[in-house]
Amino acid sequence: MAARGANQNALMTKVLALGALALAYAMATADAQQCGKQGNGMLCRDNLCCSQHGWCGLGSAYCGTGCQSGPCCVNARCGRQAGNAVCPNNLCCSNAGYCGLGSLYCGTGCQSGPCRADMRCGRQNGGRLCGNNLCCSQSGICGLGPEYCGAGCQSGACCNGTESAMALPELFNQSTMAVGASDDEIIKLPA
Repeated sequence: MAARGANQNALMTKVLALGALALAYAMATADAQQCGKQGNGMLCRDNLCCSQHGWCGLGSAYCGTGCQSGPCCVNARCGRQAGNAVCPNNLCCSNAGYCGLGSLYCGTGCQSGPCRADMRCGRQNGGRLCGNNLCCSQSGICGLGPEYCGAGCQSGACCNGTESAMALPELFNQSTMAVGASDDEIIKLPA
């Protein structure tokens, strides 16, 4: 009889452990935000990338091949070059027919989207940061797309992951503000 009680206790312990594991998994994945076609067209918060599998994040797994929205490291095609396709997520369609944000996309020849003037940033512009995870290009202009987030990216959701806004205080050793950010999004760095 004692052996049967020990077996029941061991079984009960295993069942409780599996239940706790299932609950922990459910809680861990509850915070993960679905996006894109898998998430009924939802966009990621804070300008994160939406991966080809419909999850929000930064880095090549999210912003690389198949990226659906956000600061993708590859460009979607649009405009007259792509059957008059419109860019998703209110991005600009450049004169050359690529989706993105910044002067290369939203400046002269912009076909659709929020066409507007340059947003300046980086060491060329007093160490300013771009708001909403926009990338600061090598030439000091805020935007999204490989030209901004690729080689030489100074801050934001850079594709190479080697530079970030956290490194800016060391580079500039001064207070800075985010370009294009609302008052509650302004980033102040220590002097």
